[in-house]
Amino acid sequence: MNDPRNPYAPPSTTVADRDERPGPDGSDGQFIPYGRSLPAGRGAAWIGDAWRLLRARPGLWAAALLLLLVAYMVLSMIPLVNFFVQLLAPFAYAGIALAADQQRRTGTFDLKVLVGGFEKNPLSLLAVGGTVLLAGVVFLIVLVIFVGAEIFGMMRGGGTPDPSVFLNLKFWLAFLIGLALVLPVGFATYLAPQLIVLNDQPALTAMKMSLVGTAKNILPGLVFGLCTMALLIASMIPLLLGLLITIPIMVITNYTVYRDIFIEENP
Repeated sequence: MNDPRNPYAPPSTTVADRDERPGPDGSDGQFIPYGRSLPAGRGAAWIGDAWRLLRARPGLWAAALLLLLVAYMVLSMIPLVNFFVQLLAPFAYAGIALAADQQRRTGTFDLKVLVGGFEKNPLSLLAVGGTVLLAGVVFLIVLVIFVGAEIFGMMRGGGTPDPSVFLNLKFWLAFLIGLALVLPVGFATYLAPQLIVLNDQPALTAMKMSLVGTAKNILPGLVFGLCTMALLIASMIPLLLGLLITIPIMVITNYTVYRDIFIEENP
């Protein structure tokens, strides 16, 4: 009996030698848990990647950021709710990441993906927001412990706080201690929303991955910070009009930084 198979055909057996972790919508790329170390020059590339996304759909991004701004202003004006607005910040970052990822894959995005964080892992995003809020409270408590007694003493006596209180060694010591406590939290929560909605990571795991991933990339982060400062200064020269471009770029970099650190593109 003749064998119908072609003897010259390549082997059909699939060999899985890598852990392929596509995104929730079938996006390509290999997910790298805890990220990878990148060369310093990638810090500038994050801005360039964000600019290309913005340039491709400027009107859509303008509408998206305007909607987020209006939502923030409305919530900030509601008594009691305004104190907890920080809890919702990860939902905004998650929506931006979902929009950017959809545009990368399809060429455009739907504005409805901005609320995708409320549909995908909302409790994890809420935990990230709570961590940020708690870190801010701890920072204020440290300042109050070190310099609050002096300020409250002057106010109780009917006077106004002496500005020199904020320039003495005690204040700056408190500031540095508070910063040392808050900075790791900032690293841990910076890329956590993206990891939660795009890679289905639980809150604690996402924050651990974000902390390690950002710590691995201190040098590109410094380059990114310097380029951001230069871009902001240049944007202020023409009557601040450049900020209309710079601010959206900075917002989208929350996705491009995540993508570069945690996703290895398929060849």
